[in-house]
Amino acid sequence: MDYAVVTGATRGLGESVAKLFIEKGIGIMNISRTDNSRLQKLAGENEVSYEFFPCDLSQPGQTEAVFREVGTKVLGSEAETIYVVQNAGVVTPIDPSGEVDNGALETSVHVNLLSPMIATNEMIKAAKGSDSKMIMVYISSGAGSRPVYGWSTYCATKAGINMLTETVSLELSNQHSRHRVIAFSPGVMDTDMQGEIRSSSKESFADVESFQRYKEEGMLRSTETVADALLNLITENDVESGKLYHVNDLL
Repeated sequence: MDYAVVTGATRGLGESVAKLFIEKGIGIMNISRTDNSRLQKLAGENEVSYEFFPCDLSQPGQTEAVFREVGTKVLGSEAETIYVVQNAGVVTPIDPSGEVDNGALETSVHVNLLSPMIATNEMIKAAKGSDSKMIMVYISSGAGSRPVYGWSTYCATKAGINMLTETVSLELSNQHSRHRVIAFSPGVMDTDMQGEIRSSSKESFADVESFQRYKEEGMLRSTETVADALLNLITENDVESGKLYHVNDLL
């Protein structure tokens, strides 16, 4: 059985991605703060392996310990392909610089950037000597390529994800590795994160009215639609390592 390691599979895009993996007969390792009974049930119905690893990704020590355990376990299996989807993320703090809460800033950097870096380090370390092929996916954002008023932390962390993708890919290529790493920008989706964005004040987030209009005019894609595009990309195609894929180019 192939396996998929998914962070933040409790809800939103992470849950939709995990569901599709299960329906394809791919075992799931869910790394989140809370478990997902819906995924457990679906995995049972499809006779697919499902395991939950509790982890607060804002705590680097927890991230390291959990990914060391998961990496050893999954790369010690006889899986031909292992998918690692680093989906968990936070959009807060939403405020212009000078008014950002430093505690929220630290949490954002840990969840959005530091935890994927630690996880990548542990998974590649665990892959040494394994015959499995890894396809690692970082969920990025358009905010990683352009400045957005009030999103200095989010923009910076997602820009870091894009550069992490390119650099890790360069290293793997120079080592003649079979593993692949990509970034994926999912566009605007109908998620709880979007609700957080829409509840921001105009003073904190200059573009808040645009995001409120996306919801009012039905412009937000479902997480199922976006997850389907991602799963088709990584399970049915030979991805280009180091590339940032945009959902708009895949639909």
